[in-house]
Amino acid sequence: MSASGGNAKAVGLAGSSARALSPSPVWTWLWLAVGAAIAIAAPHVFTGLSARHLLVLIGINVILVTSLDLLIGGAGLLSLGHAAFMGVGAYTSALLMKAGQPFPVAFLAAICAGAVAGLIVGLPALRLKGHYFSVVTFIIGIIATILMTNMVDLTRGPMGLTGVPFVKLEFFGWSHTFKTIVHKVGYYYFVLFFAALTLLLRWLVGRSRFGRSLTAIKGDENLAESLGVPTYRVKVLAFVIAAAFAGMAGSLYAHYTAFISPDSFTFVHSFDLFVMNLLGGAGTMLGPVVGPIFLTVLSSGLKGMSPALSHVVYGVMLIAVIVLLPTGIVGGINRMLRGLAARRAR
Repeated sequence: MSASGGNAKAVGLAGSSARALSPSPVWTWLWLAVGAAIAIAAPHVFTGLSARHLLVLIGINVILVTSLDLLIGGAGLLSLGHAAFMGVGAYTSALLMKAGQPFPVAFLAAICAGAVAGLIVGLPALRLKGHYFSVVTFIIGIIATILMTNMVDLTRGPMGLTGVPFVKLEFFGWSHTFKTIVHKVGYYYFVLFFAALTLLLRWLVGRSRFGRSLTAIKGDENLAESLGVPTYRVKVLAFVIAAAFAGMAGSLYAHYTAFISPDSFTFVHSFDLFVMNLLGGAGTMLGPVVGPIFLTVLSSGLKGMSPALSHVVYGVMLIAVIVLLPTGIVGGINRMLRGLAARRAR
């Protein structure tokens, strides 16, 4: 069997398997329509300043978790340092705008910086497999935080960067500045556009030849490689794409809060993103949306308790959800719908 023939067979088998596990198109489109309507109406239903602040953070987290899902849900790569790439994008964009560059330049530079950082980390790290890869990404996340803290001349270290300029858009004489301290609705829709774009690209990738190669690697990397899938190159490309989107999310975050510090991009944030992906349903279309909503709302709802009690309740609820729904919230719902459909077919 030729390598190209084996590659096609492996990718084809992966695609057939993925299609077999997917919910029916009717349910998918119904979920998407309901989700889009809720997302558009949300800032007009939740009109408080803190509620709208949470909506913006959820939108940024959707971008981060969707990009992380390309690695975890797509290829089975448990990356534990995703917040580091967000930090690279955030500092790149903030420093460029403070130096006088317009937002589009800073925004594109943040995406490129995230991608370059992903390439530098991914090339050696993806030579490793399984837990070794996860440990390396965990260490990379810690090193990134240490660098951000100690490069005081560039990042101002623990003091953080203050006065990060707001996003200013200019087109043919028209200009608008998102003053997000008070006015959050406009910036929410700005973030929502990029969140929807990220979800669309993730969906397209999942149905492409590249996405089917990732599925083949997730199923059995050695088998995929023996059948001709260039597993290393595919994994590196996925890692670079995920890091680029994390850099984009970092730029959106920096110009929303107007202040960034190394504390915003630690291992704890990377672990939160990992849990969001797990809770929502890794490898599902709506999992990267449901996970950030669930975890952000849960964290906000527990703020009224004492810190110690809220951490205990938070941990117990996460364990309960993971035990009861091992494939995540969306994965569990999909499994229930497939079970109901199978019963009706009998």
